[in-house]
Parts: sequence; C-alpha cells; structure tokens
Amino acid sequence: MAGQIIAYGIMIGVFYGLVAVGLALLFGVMRYMNIAHGSFMMIGGYISFWLFTLWRVDPFISIPVVMFAMFLLGIILYRMLFSPLGKFPEGLRLGTSMLITFGLILVLDNVVAFLWTSDPKTIATSYSGTILEVLGIRLPFIRLAVLGVTFIVIISLHLFLNRTYFGKSLRATAEDWEAAALLGINIGRTYLVACGVSTALAGAAGTAVVLMYSITPYSGLEWLLTAFVVLVFAGLGNIKEVFMAGLLLGVVEQMSVLFMGGQFRAVVGLVIFVLILVLRPQGLFRQ
Repeated sequence: MAGQIIAYGIMIGVFYGLVAVGLALLFGVMRYMNIAHGSFMMIGGYISFWLFTLWRVDPFISIPVVMFAMFLLGIILYRMLFSPLGKFPEGLRLGTSMLITFGLILVLDNVVAFLWTSDPKTIATSYSGTILEVLGIRLPFIRLAVLGVTFIVIISLHLFLNRTYFGKSLRATAEDWEAAALLGINIGRTYLVACGVSTALAGAAGTAVVLMYSITPYSGLEWLLTAFVVLVFAGLGNIKEVFMAGLLLGVVEQMSVLFMGGQFRAVVGLVIFVLILVLRPQGLFRQ
C-alpha cells in the first residue's frame, strides 16, 4: 500500500514540476509573473484534443506540434503585451505583468469557451486504461509515459540552458540583466525567447493534463495554484530545483492520503505552502 502511494506520488510530483517550470523560467529570467500560465496550459490541452479529435493524432506525438504552436503564441504575446514592460523597474514590472496577465485570463478563457464550449474535455486513447504491474505495484501506462516525456523535457531544457547561446543568455540575464546587456547580450531578444519557451512548456503540461484528467476553459486556475505552490517550495525564480520541489509536493500529497484520507490531499499541500511562506519565504532549496 505504501509503495503504491509513493510510486503515485513520484509520478504526480514529477508532473507537478512540468506544470511549474515554465512559470519559473519566465519569472527567473524576466521577473514577470504570468498568472495566465494555467490558461496557456489549457490552450495547449485543447490544441492536443483538437488534433486527436479531428485527425486522430496521438497526444504524445502531438506534443512537439503543441509546443511549437504555443511557442509562437508566446512570441506574439510578448511583442503585443510584455515588451513595453522591459523599461520598468523590477517591482513595477512584476505588478504590471500580473495585472496584464489577469486581463489575459479573462480574454483567453472566454475565447476558449467560444471555440470548444464549456464542457469538460479529455482524450481517451486505446491505451488509456492500460495498467502495468511492477513488483506488485500497479502503474498506469499514461502516467508512466508522461513521466518519460517530463524527463525528456528536463534533459532538453538543461541542454538548452547550458549548451546553447540563447540558453546561456537566459542564465546570464536571470543573474543580472544590466551586466548581461553591457556584455553585448540582446536583452529584448532574450526575453522574447524566454516568453516563447515558457509558453511552450505550458503547452506540454496542458497536453498531459488533458490525458490524465480533464480540462475546461476555466480550469487553468487550479493548475496555476499548483505551479505557485511548487515555486514557493523551490524558491521564486529557482529553475533548477523546480522538479525536486514538484516531486516533494507529489509525495507529500500522496502520503497524506495514506494517513489522513483522500479528501485532505490538496489541503495538506496548501497548508505547507502557507507555512513555507511564513517560516522560509526564500524556499526550501535556497540558502
């Protein structure tokens, strides 16, 4: 029983890291707080649902297509909404970006409701109910596949941040954008790439949501809250530790099921979230 719950906690926790990493990247590099992150996830989920419904494209195969489409959306939104904020001081940039993305939530959610209606949507594939048993532990195939996709995303993001020019530019800008600008880094272009990558990661997470759960035009808030909890665990702007924070949250939530019952699963995560904000606001993984 305990092994089963821990295994579920690991699979869910790694997925939580995928949910939060795009938001962490945007805040870490640009100091923008995108509270429309959950809505971007839902759009990614709906694109995958549309591809599956219209052309029977397998959701896991559609993930690169979804990420590319969301990357383009992120670039468009940066050009239209975020680029004027670059000249603002950091504190004003943060507050203004929150106000802008709050308005964006209202627009995106209603556009999605118009296009796909408000009915819950999910993707049921031929392997949706497949269960694999390993050492007496029952593991849903879809959650294992999402785990594999998440590891691919982790490795790809690591290589991008550490082996490419744009990735190194993102890291330098996150450390000190003024010093990065003096060294010749194009800050505007770096912010553009960061916004596109952040939105693409949200799209990948949204595809996983529509496979494992269901989505509606207004369910982005639930996943935004999950992303915020993970970010507070890791420390705001701490990209490297997001997946460890998500793993911790997933295991803690599932262990609470064992000791307290399933109805308290989400409550436990929120209680720990508040305690960390009060007692260790820099996050669990920061000195």
